[in-house]
Amino acid sequence: MKIRDVVIGANASIFYRLDFKKIKGAYYPKTEEDVDEVLARARESRLGVTVKGGGSGLSGACTGGNAERFIISTLLMNRILTINEHEGYVDVQPGASPDDINEILEPRGYKFYVAPSSRDIATVGGILNTDGGGNDTWVNGTMRDNTIRAKMTLYDGRKIVVDHKGVRSNDGALENELNRLGFTLNDVASSHGTLGFITELRVAIRPLTELEVVGAVAHFDDATELGQTLTKMIAAKSPIKYGEALVEAHPDIREDLQLPLLILQFPEDYTDDLRTITDFTMLQPDEVERMKEIRIKLPKRNPREGIQLALFEGYGIHDQSLLKMQESVDRINELLISHDYKPFAKYGHAPSKWYVGSNEPAYGMVMHSREIKPEGKSGHEVLKAILDIVDLCDEIGMTPKPEHKWPYGDRIKRARLEKIREVVGQGFNDFIFCDDCGEMLGSMV
Repeated sequence: MKIRDVVIGANASIFYRLDFKKIKGAYYPKTEEDVDEVLARARESRLGVTVKGGGSGLSGACTGGNAERFIISTLLMNRILTINEHEGYVDVQPGASPDDINEILEPRGYKFYVAPSSRDIATVGGILNTDGGGNDTWVNGTMRDNTIRAKMTLYDGRKIVVDHKGVRSNDGALENELNRLGFTLNDVASSHGTLGFITELRVAIRPLTELEVVGAVAHFDDATELGQTLTKMIAAKSPIKYGEALVEAHPDIREDLQLPLLILQFPEDYTDDLRTITDFTMLQPDEVERMKEIRIKLPKRNPREGIQLALFEGYGIHDQSLLKMQESVDRINELLISHDYKPFAKYGHAPSKWYVGSNEPAYGMVMHSREIKPEGKSGHEVLKAILDIVDLCDEIGMTPKPEHKWPYGDRIKRARLEKIREVVGQGFNDFIFCDDCGEMLGSMV
């Protein structure tokens, strides 16, 4: 196996141009003791470490930048260690995927309810480090909501166990200092592998239920009407089990769809209540599946001329930006066009849930965006467009990249991580905090 295969494999971000001479080793530990050995070797070599799971995230953190470093893959640390149905949890190694877990749980009548679209390859360690989720976050929450505790090894070899209340460690001084800072799982969530190596997670499981749902589609005059409807659904805590909005689509892929629209599945006994919020047309099961298939294929199709890409991928539209959603979408499109990108498709989970840097939950729509790529753009020009998008999100009250946001795109989160790293030490993905992070990322596009 070549280092290139380890580093590039399944890296879904646009930051994939790497100098492979800078990667001084790629390791596949199977146990916590194996991890200890690799970290000791990294310290001896004075090299940083990047942890890589399935690589399905969109932030590019799993590439580790361009500094000399070790890559540690979690893919062989994929065992399910303990199943406790009575107390509702399983203990797993960080390289297990949601599908791995549920393959064992579902015959027992239980399920782990975190379902990103990449649930067959995304690892639970990686999902916590990006605080990912999927279409069902509105109902089941993000990864932090479904994680009970995490065992971690720090760069210097010290061990901690962190849950939603605080930290335990054999190192009393470390435990006291982290608890003084109020360190919890909220800090590990969305930390992009910058704090330590997760060696084990305890995740929540619940009985498997086959709830009968019906399907429908709601059409809207514009995105603002869609956003206002989502605001009402959120206020009513609507029991939407599946919600996907199609906001825009290029003529090459729009087919006969009347956009914007919202695909919904919900309990049948909620039908009358939902009609007080929005008008909709009931769909037969096969029609629902057809609509879902259209949504799934959107990011996989190309225009007749050119190639599409996810320049920035995700916008968390909530609160005022949701109430003025058409204006928000128009502002995004204006910025994209000013950088020579052509809007291709906008769609996403709605209603949805995520967390902002202050660890407060946000509710609205996680809108994914695809664009037609202009010819001849340098990596730094691409990055300039991304940074302009981050500034626009700040200006109009959106959350940039809700599930995969970079710490530099969330200043509150970054400041918090820097404070914690003064205690736990550096060594993991230090490039994210470099003054020239933007310069480095630009070279990787």
